[in-house]
Amino acid sequence: MFYKLNLQYLLSYLGILPYFFLLFDKYLLFQIETEVGTNFIIYYTLIIIVFIGSTNWNIEKNIRNSLVIYGFLPSVCAFIIIILNLHSYNISKLFLLLIIILMAQLFLDHLLIFKNSKNKKPFYFLRIPLTLLIIISLVLL
Repeated sequence: MFYKLNLQYLLSYLGILPYFFLLFDKYLLFQIETEVGTNFIIYYTLIIIVFIGSTNWNIEKNIRNSLVIYGFLPSVCAFIIIILNLHSYNISKLFLLLIIILMAQLFLDHLLIFKNSKNKKPFYFLRIPLTLLIIISLVLL
C-alpha cells in the first residue's frame, strides 16, 4: 500500500533546503559572499515568520481580534528587522532577534492555536521540528 503524501508537509520541509544549502556553502564550497548569504537568510527567515503568522488568519470566518493582531505582528517584526538590516545593524543581534521571534512565535502558536486543538499533529510534526531546524541553522550561520 502507498502512503498518501501530504503536500503541505512536503513543501514545508522543502522550505528548509535554502538553510542547508547556505550551510553547505559556508563550510565547504565558499562560493557565496558572506554578506549576500547573510542578507538572504535574514530575508528568507522573515518570509517564513510572516507566512506562519498569516496562516493563522481565516478570511472566510470571523476570528478573535487577538488572533488577527497575533497574525499581523510578524509583519511588524519583519518590517523592523528589514529597517535595522538596511541601516547595517549588528548582524549577530539581528540573528538573535530572529531566533527570539521564532521561539516566541512557536510558544504563542502552542498557547493560542494548538493548546485546545484536537489535531496537534501539525504542531508536533511540522512547527516544532522546522522551527528548531531554522534556529539551529541561524546559530550555525
